[in-house]
Amino acid sequence: MYKVFFNEHQLLCGTEKNNSLNGNIDQLVDIECFGDFLQLLLQLERSKHVVKLIIVRKQEPDLMSLLKDNLTQIPAAGGLVINERGQFLFIKRMGRWDLPKGRIEAGETPEEAAIREVEEECGVSGLTIKRKLPSTFHLYRSPFIKDENNWVLKETCWYEMGYSGSDPLVPQTEEQIEEVRWVAKEELPAACQKTYGNLKDLLRNYLD
Repeated sequence: MYKVFFNEHQLLCGTEKNNSLNGNIDQLVDIECFGDFLQLLLQLERSKHVVKLIIVRKQEPDLMSLLKDNLTQIPAAGGLVINERGQFLFIKRMGRWDLPKGRIEAGETPEEAAIREVEEECGVSGLTIKRKLPSTFHLYRSPFIKDENNWVLKETCWYEMGYSGSDPLVPQTEEQIEEVRWVAKEELPAACQKTYGNLKDLLRNYLD
């Protein structure tokens, strides 16, 4: 089952209902066609309440394939960087803590893009990839798509990275990054309260 975020709404996309999630789910939605999904997005766009939904599609293709076939896709990559002191590298953008990430350029592998984006957004170098982390998915409208269906499905490939240098942190201000800082492990819960839902999921295993 894929988890897709739209704003702070959580859309759990699969082929069947997951009974283990019953207590945490606001609604079960059965999708027969892409038009049904668009109507759901419009409803959520107008909603004043954050919800968590299970969205089920039993036919072929599966729901994620249906979305990829009908939405503009933007592949991205980013890094969860941990230094030798066990601190985590965060950026602040538009008042929220975030992790450095960006679009995968033509000819790049996700790993190459993740390292480049961290270097560009934070001013560090000498990063090493330790392991692949789960990808995150989110939906948004693009003002650059001049079409009624201007929805974008963005998949971000994440990598845990190590860093042993001492470069001064330099925010990439042209990307609206206001601050770059190292966050100690004991500060991580507070940072997670001021970040996005998909990153809270990504960081959950580091909170113990």
